Amino acid sequence: MKFSRYCRDRWISVLIFLFVFMAGGGLLWLINTPFAVACVVEGFYAAGFLLILVQDYLSRKEFYDKLIEASDQLEEISYLSEFLTKPSFQEGEMLYQILRRDEKYMNDQIAAYQRELQEYKGYVEMWAHEIKTPIAVSRLIMENNRNDITRILSEEMDKLEGFVEQMMFYSKSSSLQDDYKIRAVSLKNLVMKAVKRHARFMIAEHVTPEFDNLDYTVLTDPKWMDFVLGQIISNGGKYRSRERKPKIVFSAVQEGTTVTLSISDNGIGIPAEDMGRVFRKGFTGENGRKYVKSTGMGLYLCDILCRKLGTGLSVSSVEGEGTVFSLKLALASEENSRTS
Repeated sequence: MKFSRYCRDRWISVLIFLFVFMAGGGLLWLINTPFAVACVVEGFYAAGFLLILVQDYLSRKEFYDKLIEASDQLEEISYLSEFLTKPSFQEGEMLYQILRRDEKYMNDQIAAYQRELQEYKGYVEMWAHEIKTPIAVSRLIMENNRNDITRILSEEMDKLEGFVEQMMFYSKSSSLQDDYKIRAVSLKNLVMKAVKRHARFMIAEHVTPEFDNLDYTVLTDPKWMDFVLGQIISNGGKYRSRERKPKIVFSAVQEGTTVTLSISDNGIGIPAEDMGRVFRKGFTGENGRKYVKSTGMGLYLCDILCRKLGTGLSVSSVEGEGTVFSLKLALASEENSRTS
């Protein structure tokens, strides 16, 4: 808050002071007041006005400077008034009270929305668990009545189960810290389990898996990493090339205390203009619109989960040649490997 701007805002008060100052000087001159006495009287009047102006400016400046500083530094502006001292001037007190009432209303609304969100997430998670029962029963019926129709239904059931799993992981992604456990696991077993779980999908899409140098023990949460691997495998199958036999290659390389797992396919690749947006929420890109129906949520969830697990996730691709997803995992120590 600048003093010059403060004075401009009070130009009427300044004009009144100047008018009274000049009128007082003229009156003292008319009654033949000695010049020295007139100067002293006018000086005291001017000094009093200036001191009142400065005192009022300083009290306002302190309050508004703190207000601006707090609003710039706080991430949650709804707690702004908690960092302010109640001002001594009336306008500031009114603004302070308005801020307090507004923040209370905002915090009450936020609390209400959070309760609704928690209830909704609870319902979604419950539904995701409950829907597994009819899915399992449907699979059992199809296994006992194998024919071309049940084979097609089984493939569609795989997609349904994948979407249910994706929804469940999305609902839990904001509270991952309460639902994961980092431990030493065999990278080879982790990859093989993910491939086995998606074997029916890979067979249907004629995708051949290949494995190279996976004999490492890494630190991660197997359940969440299984989901990440499943999404990458699913992408490799959905965006396969029609011109060559599709395959997905799993290979790993140790780099110091980390192991980089590369999952490469020889599919259609990702257009260069889409590379920077593949992990964005809801982004489907040209391939998602052109080749298959895509929700744009799979890679977004992979990115969120990997960030929270401390796993580096990156992608490189050449359009028309294939795509490589890289996962940088922490290498487990020998002690962790023995206790796993």
